[in-house]
Amino acid sequence: MGVLNKLKMTAPFSNLNYKDEDTERLINGYFAKKRQQEREEKERLEKEERERLEREAQEKANKKKKGSKLENKVQPVQNPIINSNSNLQFVTDENLYKEIVKYLDIQFPNHKEVLSDNLSFNRIDRVMKGSNPYIATAIDMFLKKELPEYRIARQIDLEQNFQMFKGFYIDSGLALRNLTERANNSQAIYLFEQLKQRGSTEQDFPIWFNLQGLKLDNNLNFNLTDESLYKTAECLNWKWGTHYSAIDNFGLPKEKDVSSNRQIWTNNNALSGCFLNGGSDLYLGSSDILTSSDRGGIVLVKQSNGGSK
Repeated sequence: MGVLNKLKMTAPFSNLNYKDEDTERLINGYFAKKRQQEREEKERLEKEERERLEREAQEKANKKKKGSKLENKVQPVQNPIINSNSNLQFVTDENLYKEIVKYLDIQFPNHKEVLSDNLSFNRIDRVMKGSNPYIATAIDMFLKKELPEYRIARQIDLEQNFQMFKGFYIDSGLALRNLTERANNSQAIYLFEQLKQRGSTEQDFPIWFNLQGLKLDNNLNFNLTDESLYKTAECLNWKWGTHYSAIDNFGLPKEKDVSSNRQIWTNNNALSGCFLNGGSDLYLGSSDILTSSDRGGIVLVKQSNGGSK
C-alpha cells in the first residue's frame, strides 16, 4: 500500500481537501478546544466542591452560633417582683419566648389556640406569661430539643421557693383518678391504655404524672416516654381543701395536717391538671385543662447547675 493511501486510511481528517498546514491547524484547534473544555469542567467541579465546603462550614458556624445564643437566652430574672433561686427560672428573655412560639407553631400548626396563642411576653415584668398542661408539656419538648440542659420544673422543684411564685400559677402534673367520669374521659383512657402496657391496672388509681417527661402527639394526646415519672398518690382523692404539710419525693402531700396553712383542692374528674396556685396550695379542682391566663408561668430548671435530673 502506498504511503498516500495509508495516510488516507489513518488520518481522521484526511478526507478534507485542506493543505497540510490547514489540516494541522484544524487538528491542533480541535485538541486545544478539548483541553479547554476539560480545564473548564475541572474548574467547575473544583468551584462546586469549594462552595460545598464553604456551605458546610457556614452551617456548622450557624449551628454553633444558634446554640450559643439559645444558651444565653435563659437568664436569671432581673425584675425584683420575681425572686428566682439558683436553679429555678422563669422565661425572662423575649428572644427565647419567640423561639418557643416558633417551635410550637411549627410542631403543632393546628393547635395554636391551645398553645402559642395563649403565650405572651410582658415587657414590663420581663417574663413570659401563660400556661396550661399542654403548653408546659410542649415547652418541655422544646427544651429537650433545643436546650437540653434545661427542663420544666416538677412539683418537687417548685417546693424549693414558694415566694418566687406569688401572683402566678405553675402547671406541674396530671391526676388520673378514674375512667368513668365525663371530664377529660378520652384523655384519661388514652393515658391508661399506655399504663396497661406497662403493667398498671385500675387498682393503681389515683395516679399522678409529672408533666415533665410527657410528650404530645399531633392530636395533643399525652404520651408516656422513657423519662415519664408517675406514681399512685392517695392525696389526689382527698377531700376538697384538705390541709397538709409533709410531702413525698414527688412534692405531693403524704399526710394530713389540720394545723398547716397549705391545702390541696381536688375533684373527681377522670383526668385533671395540677398547678401550684399562686403560692403554696396545690390545685387539682378544675376539669378545664385547655384554659390559660396571663397569671400562668413556665418555670425552668437548669439541670447542669444543681437542678435535680
